[in-house]
Amino acid sequence: MSFPSSASCLLVVDDDTVVSGMLGESLKGWGYKVCTANHGREALNLIAGRPVDGILLDLDMPVMNGRTMLDELRWLGYEVPVVMMSGGADQKELRQFLNEGAQGFLLKPFTLSIIKDTCRRLFAN
Repeated sequence: MSFPSSASCLLVVDDDTVVSGMLGESLKGWGYKVCTANHGREALNLIAGRPVDGILLDLDMPVMNGRTMLDELRWLGYEVPVVMMSGGADQKELRQFLNEGAQGFLLKPFTLSIIKDTCRRLFAN
């Protein structure tokens, strides 16, 4: 699939390959470029060599979780918009991430229409 040079590149960071695959295919269908990582350390390594326009970041992952990755992103000076995702956290915990530098949060399970609306609102395309 070819993309116009102006298409936004979104990074999906989730250790659940079913979730990352579903999100990746949906985002591509909506006109985004997509790259994926299985945990925070892999994602940080990826964006060091390739700029991204937005990140969908799972909270609970091995190696480096979403909270640590968000902290590292901001410490390293990346200003990219981040949407936190979690199936185990409550809304209060996820809202706290808004104070820590995230631009949004999603509770799993979520619908594709919620993902689409969130991406259109937060990530240019």
